[in-house]
Amino acid sequence: MVRSIHSLTPFKIRKVRTIAVYNIKGGVGKTTTSINMACLMAKMGFSVLIWDLDPQGGTSYFFKSEGANNNRYKRLFENDILIYEVIQTCDTNHIDIISNDSSFGDDALSKGSLLSRLNFVNNAVIQSLLDKVNDDYDVCIIDCPPGKFLLHNNVFTAADLLLIPNIPAPLSLHCFEVLQEDLKKFIRADKKVLSFYNMVQIRKNLHRLYLEQGAGRIPTLHQYIPFYSDIENISFSKKSIFHQLKEAKSIQFYEALWDEVCDICNWSAFKTNKGRVIDFPDIHSIAGLAIAD
Repeated sequence: MVRSIHSLTPFKIRKVRTIAVYNIKGGVGKTTTSINMACLMAKMGFSVLIWDLDPQGGTSYFFKSEGANNNRYKRLFENDILIYEVIQTCDTNHIDIISNDSSFGDDALSKGSLLSRLNFVNNAVIQSLLDKVNDDYDVCIIDCPPGKFLLHNNVFTAADLLLIPNIPAPLSLHCFEVLQEDLKKFIRADKKVLSFYNMVQIRKNLHRLYLEQGAGRIPTLHQYIPFYSDIENISFSKKSIFHQLKEAKSIQFYEALWDEVCDICNWSAFKTNKGRVIDFPDIHSIAGLAIAD
């Protein structure tokens, strides 16, 4: 594949930043986070590669490329085809995608060649593939499937940042506590693991309690993402919040979250430069929230 026009930006960051959006638990908003973060980066003018590793293909569905790589991941991981052959250009400027392969899973790895299996065991596959496109993109965002498989270990090794959305509820946070010990095997000192509260419903006493008091041993970013209806509806409209509304309040939350991430990771070149810090609102001043029973 020839490099997309969408990837040609007037400036180039020296090294591509790889961000894996992951949680061992499903239903916490990994795909929505991946999509909106990719679109935020694109709106800022950065060239973005988003990789949908989830066989369910939510990100690929959003970017209208679902199934484009079915039955191709095995060939990609065995170097039978180049990574450029599985990259598609999205309608959204500055974003290219490696769409999902619904047939690929850990069972497929066991049927691969000896070299392929050794590379996966050594956690070298994802990193070696992304090294080939290092000069083509500023940011790579990986939408990971839930669970914990051999493929995840490869992603953890390749990622500069592991971004973990959590719902402020006991089960979600318990799963994250369990995950933390395992991550220590793969996360070097120069890598970051950052968790944030997602799908926050401020009118729920439990959610508000976690925001006000923190989560004890769980390291969590100050900024959070609320459960706004415009965020929830992106799967229907197939337009991110950055493309369907000019001044949606939800945009401010994503920008504030991203700027906090950049401050912690020392990624000053990626900041939105808005300087916003958003605290959770007074219960009486909330508007536009999608309320669950």
